[in-house]
Amino acid sequence: MEWVVQKFTQLLDEIITINITDLHITSGDCPFIRTPKRDVEPITQFGSLTEADVIELIIFTHGSITPEKIQEAKKGINYIYEHKWTRFRANASHNKDGIAIALRTIKKNIPTAESVGLTDDILHLLQKDRGLILITGGTGSGKTTSMVAMIDYLNKYHHKHIITVEDPIEYLFQNNQSLIHQKQVWKHVETFDQAIRDAMREDPDILMVWEMRDMETISAVLTLAETGHLVLSTLHTNDVVQTFDRLVYAFPAQMQSQIRVQLALILVAVIGQIILPKLDGTGNVVAREVFINNDATRNIIIEWNINHLYSVMEIGQNDGMVLMDHRLIEMYEQKQIGHATMIRHIKDPHIMKQYLNPTPSTSA
Repeated sequence: MEWVVQKFTQLLDEIITINITDLHITSGDCPFIRTPKRDVEPITQFGSLTEADVIELIIFTHGSITPEKIQEAKKGINYIYEHKWTRFRANASHNKDGIAIALRTIKKNIPTAESVGLTDDILHLLQKDRGLILITGGTGSGKTTSMVAMIDYLNKYHHKHIITVEDPIEYLFQNNQSLIHQKQVWKHVETFDQAIRDAMREDPDILMVWEMRDMETISAVLTLAETGHLVLSTLHTNDVVQTFDRLVYAFPAQMQSQIRVQLALILVAVIGQIILPKLDGTGNVVAREVFINNDATRNIIIEWNINHLYSVMEIGQNDGMVLMDHRLIEMYEQKQIGHATMIRHIKDPHIMKQYLNPTPSTSA
């Protein structure tokens, strides 16, 4: 098995050198990488790996797990692996073909608000004393990176006690103007919801929750936000309406009316984001949709007329709201993204029809 580990570490050296963000190892096939254009490509010269090879690599990168625990694990195994001063977020999981590992590079420096393009309007939301700010998007959309950049901003410019609940801990914060306590689920605490409930007795101002993944975690987050704390968290959804659906329908029918009221009262904002390839081919750029909760939207949420939220966002630009379609058009006109990229992500068919024909200089 030593040859597998040796080839694996050589491959890591190569992807670190050329700034590849994601490496996928799966039994029965060769490794795959995600290119700067966000495509997935095979590394055929590596050769195919057996299930035993992948298990060996999990043991090697994890450092303290047995083959038996890997085979018995029904949920993904999340951990951090460090190779030559580069840290990777790792996830080992089962699928119909066997076992797989997904490795994502963690940048050495903590991302700043400026580096991830957080606007002043978004940063202003962090001055709230209580409530819930959600960062949403699909896998690989940079949700965690944006949330970490918000914590970095607070650490630099505000005097707060911040508790983070993570799985696993990716970026290591040093106290600056704020006091930061980082907790890793399964290592420092047993579950997300238990860590959140414990935080109520630890005098926090702000809580960062890695992900609202189940009813227990969502309930704990809503309770903490209600009791006078600002909570930052992420949710794996693609738009504002889907975000409300996911939160409310995570609960039994008899509780959903109560959850709608809670959300209406404590929600500060939903920031949805996607990562897009730059027009000049030099990397990626983040597009963000911003929903700000106000008096008009609170009634819509309570009455559950959430399809009307887009109309409110359309006229709510002065309040800092941004529709994704409008942001995409702005980025296209500023030549940040190409025409095909814009059209692929626009949802409103009327807007799409208006922009179907590209200008010659921005048709990439």
